[in-house]
Amino acid sequence: MKTGLCLAGGGAKGAFQAGVIYGLYEKGIKFDAIAGTSIGAINGYYIYTENVNKLKEMWINIQKIGENGVKIVDNTVDNSLAIDELRGLINNSSYSKPCYINYVEVKNSQLEEKIVDISELSYEDALLSIKYSSLLPFRPSKELKPFEQFGKDLIEGLYDGYKLDGGILNNVLIKPLIEAKMDKIIVITMKHDYELPEDIKNIYKEEDIIIIRPNTIFEKNATLRFEGEFCKKIFNEGYEIVKNMDINL
Repeated sequence: MKTGLCLAGGGAKGAFQAGVIYGLYEKGIKFDAIAGTSIGAINGYYIYTENVNKLKEMWINIQKIGENGVKIVDNTVDNSLAIDELRGLINNSSYSKPCYINYVEVKNSQLEEKIVDISELSYEDALLSIKYSSLLPFRPSKELKPFEQFGKDLIEGLYDGYKLDGGILNNVLIKPLIEAKMDKIIVITMKHDYELPEDIKNIYKEEDIIIIRPNTIFEKNATLRFEGEFCKKIFNEGYEIVKNMDINL
């Protein structure tokens, strides 16, 4: 039986996801394929290289960076520190498994989703793809909400040529796992009310897709709350949820 893991995007809320991952790791659950978007792509790389203990260390010890916990570079949320952490990992995996990530290419103010399997890429191209997948566009505005500002900037061509966060178009990258014919899939979402799309429910039995959701209803600003206490708290929430689950694979 083959088991896949789907890791949704969600910025700093990825600490919750990491807590879930650590809980699954303690239960001895292994995955035959991984698919991640945005922060899910970053978290997924720790699993891909079998560095789950370092994933826990990273989130538990995260320090606030920049004003409001973020640094803006070229109208995006700088993710270079996270990528540098990945660069410092040793690949402890004894075998290669598929690890799908997505990002968005911007051409002529149009968005196109790209999906790659980093197990088929060179080391540098794999890290570059993860960087793209987790590169959130952000140009602060007093008049417009972030997504409205992005839409305006997109139309005006500000992001032409950029490769950006996969969650802009597809925040739950589950279809590559379906195409890879996983028998069971675990989805870790940061939305307390997330439900599978109907087309996927038509493919899989309910018991073959396990959705792990937070109990917390996150505030809108939680995506950028890369703050120590917040991340530690929701990491522990994710861990406790899995610890009390009976997962049969």
